[in-house]
Amino acid sequence: MVAVLVAAVGIAGAILASPAFTIAGNALSDLGQPGNPVATPVTTLLFDGGLVLAGVVGLPFAVVLWRRSETRLGQAAVVPFTIALLGMVGVGLFPAGRALHVPAALTLYLASMVAMGLDGIGDVLSGQRRRGAGTCSLVAVHVAGWWWWAASGPVLRPGLVIPELLGAGIFAAWVLLTALGQAPGWPES
Repeated sequence: MVAVLVAAVGIAGAILASPAFTIAGNALSDLGQPGNPVATPVTTLLFDGGLVLAGVVGLPFAVVLWRRSETRLGQAAVVPFTIALLGMVGVGLFPAGRALHVPAALTLYLASMVAMGLDGIGDVLSGQRRRGAGTCSLVAVHVAGWWWWAASGPVLRPGLVIPELLGAGIFAAWVLLTALGQAPGWPES
């Protein structure tokens, strides 16, 4: 839960500290890109540093995922979860414009969806149908958000922050709900 807080504070703080950042005009990574008009030394520290710190602090949560899962499929979610956090660290270490930035961002978003999907299917297989359905619904919304964005124009265009925040928010919500032992959206009956 601390990792989610660190990432949220870093991203929100960078947005608030930026002199020119807009939802309609920017990508989140603009905040951490030295030389970008929306970035300052403060925004780059908050955004890039926040992602690196959140990724590192979040890695021990893989143990929670392993322990709470009742199926091998659910336990397999640990691998893409860990890869997603390494992607998050990569986004912070390789600001926009560097060769490894886009692969790191893709790794974060795609691996987070796979982790949530495996966890959700694992829950369904273990009899926790509502929890699994809630998690799979989150994945569906995440995928739909990116699909809508990609279908409505070039992926790398002004306003990329919209699907980025949706995906980051869904991943954060899933982590928090899982950490608290709650089903995403529905209590178990």
